[in-house]
Amino acid sequence: MTGPAAEAILNGMPHPAGLRTHHHDGTTLVTAGQMIIACYPDGDVAMRNVAVAVARQLGFSGQRVAEVMGLSASYVATLRQRARREGAAGLVRPSGPKPKLSPADWARAVKWRQAGASEARIAARLGVAQATVSRHLAGTGQQELPLGGEPGAPAEPGSAGQQPRKQGHRAEPERDEPVPEPERQPEPEQAAKPEPGAAAGAGLVPARAAGPLAGTRIVEGQVTSRYAGAMLLHAFSARAGAGGILAAAGAGEKDGRRSADAGLLSAVSTCFALGAATVEQFKHLTSGAAGPLAGLAALPGLRTLRPRLAAIADGTDPLELQVMFAQAMLAADPVTSGVYYADDHFVPYAGAKPVGKGWNNKRGKAEKGRADTHVTAHDGRAVCFTSGEPSGLVVTLPKALAELKRAAPPGAGIMLGFDRGGAYAQVFAHCREEKVDWVTYRRAPLAVPKGLPVLSVTAVNGREREVAWAEETVHIKDYGTARQLTLFERGQVVLQV
Repeated sequence: MTGPAAEAILNGMPHPAGLRTHHHDGTTLVTAGQMIIACYPDGDVAMRNVAVAVARQLGFSGQRVAEVMGLSASYVATLRQRARREGAAGLVRPSGPKPKLSPADWARAVKWRQAGASEARIAARLGVAQATVSRHLAGTGQQELPLGGEPGAPAEPGSAGQQPRKQGHRAEPERDEPVPEPERQPEPEQAAKPEPGAAAGAGLVPARAAGPLAGTRIVEGQVTSRYAGAMLLHAFSARAGAGGILAAAGAGEKDGRRSADAGLLSAVSTCFALGAATVEQFKHLTSGAAGPLAGLAALPGLRTLRPRLAAIADGTDPLELQVMFAQAMLAADPVTSGVYYADDHFVPYAGAKPVGKGWNNKRGKAEKGRADTHVTAHDGRAVCFTSGEPSGLVVTLPKALAELKRAAPPGAGIMLGFDRGGAYAQVFAHCREEKVDWVTYRRAPLAVPKGLPVLSVTAVNGREREVAWAEETVHIKDYGTARQLTLFERGQVVLQV
């Protein structure tokens, strides 16, 4: 062999052109140079994956392997990582429907868990993923119960644990592996008393008595949760009276669901605080660790959350609920400065319903979606928001300002700040009519002030800094006079408000 391929092999580096596939009589041959590295029947995915891993180990690039094998580069990278972690077993994934376990199977799993078996060990016995075991056991050995349910109550149709099991997928425990003997449980009065200093331990969530909640209730004792730090939310929630507001959003007392809905909404708000952007992302949280934050043994699954949240939303006035929350928050921690900030945010929509189009700054093009106008306090706390067709702050600011005035204490002074997107005379005039002060950036081009700048010294991050600025009264077309501040840097005008 001569040429670049031979030189690359002599140097220990395979030449990209040396990797090829050949098909003959239903058989696939994979060659590297003159050497056959794999031979398998066409359509044998397992052997194909092994050939991919071998080619990567020989030094061929992932891009070249993907091109030759007819795969994507990302999937080749995935196969290589599996081979590194799990060996050949990681290159073969079982096909066919996953086994669905019966309530009897989960009852055995509960006994194994109470006896001290790990979730990984239980998952191996049942033939399911460890995440499935965590979701069903939820740290307490209980399956997901219907809203307002009690232990032992029948589950909702279609809920976890009620799925019919197909024949041929019966999960049996390993008979040659002994199950640990159950440990002796402490007496109820002893279990309710934590050890000295245990309340300050990392990850311990003190349980509390509660009304009927979604799923199994926690009445007493302590629960370990990786999200225990989120319990700090309850300190401010209690100051703002969030429990009563959430109860008002729930169902009426006639059907006994008010306290259950309050617990469900508390759990949902906590999950959003943990970083979930949508209800769908709740599945990435550990249910047995997130549920106790709101007094539930486990966070309900999506099949329970979706219909119940939809029912709550249908029976609730969202604007009225927003005003209640904003008033309670501002009463608990007033905005003494009186400064609020308003801004428009475009939210793209990928559904099939006919909606208006707006400009998506992130993608630099017009897309279907809606415009949300957010109003926050000077310290970043959300106060209220409005939604509507994509437009501009000229259209959306009056509605947002009306909601802000409903939430703010009666007679409180308000200064509303917004960016250049709302720097129009119509917005200024509306603020003046509502007796609200305003501040914004001036739109370009910036004018040189008539007066001379003044040097002042200010502190920025603990360090003194000289600032050159000028103040004057200017005339704005279609509005009138306004106070203008100009900031200089290196003798040039850089900012006007």
